[in-house]
Amino acid sequence: MPAFIVPNPSSRVPVGMYKELRAWMLDNDQDAQRMADWSASTLSAPDTAEKMASEIIWVILCAGRSAQAARTIERKVWDAINTGRPVVEAFGYRAKAAAIERAWHEREKDFAALQKAVMGGSVEALVELCGSIPFIGDDTQFQLAKNFGADLCKPDIWLSRLAGFPDRPRRAVRYRFPACMDLCRPLAESTGERIATVESMLWLGCNKGVLQVDASAGPVTFAEKVITARSIFSAQADTSL
Repeated sequence: MPAFIVPNPSSRVPVGMYKELRAWMLDNDQDAQRMADWSASTLSAPDTAEKMASEIIWVILCAGRSAQAARTIERKVWDAINTGRPVVEAFGYRAKAAAIERAWHEREKDFAALQKAVMGGSVEALVELCGSIPFIGDDTQFQLAKNFGADLCKPDIWLSRLAGFPDRPRRAVRYRFPACMDLCRPLAESTGERIATVESMLWLGCNKGVLQVDASAGPVTFAEKVITARSIFSAQADTSL
């Protein structure tokens, strides 16, 4: 497949739109302040094998579903882990359930590898390590590396649309990731924020439906409206998934 050149991703979300979105979200969305604080000051390499495994499990659950749905499944998965039951009883996707159990049972081995990568100081090595973990994919390797402290973005479907990539044909991550970084970098430079913070606020705006771009990657719009989506931090009770 020939290279797909996105014309100037940095022009897709103007600085003024981003600042307006961020301010409005902080005033109107229950998750925005926590997301901003988390991405600005608390993202760092986990200091225990258990914290590292919980991040891996979270990212495995996030792939292919909303954060809200993943949060509900996460509660059930941890109930299974904490009571010694097979994870597949809580999460019927057998291959992912097995990957979650591996992440928990082999956490000390993974933690040693993570410490080595972090001490080396190479973001590329950290991303590569994340990508080597079962069921951490092309996009989620960046999400996990970000959660481990790297100042970068996850080129998921929303951020890719914002950067100018339509859903179809799905372009390889080697094209989407640098374009998404080009989208976020000038916003970070203009506001003094981390790229990870910019990405998190853009992602949250899309999740809550106020930052909009269609599947063809048309113009990006910011539309103030009542937010009906539930919190990304709380599980929904009595939900069967």
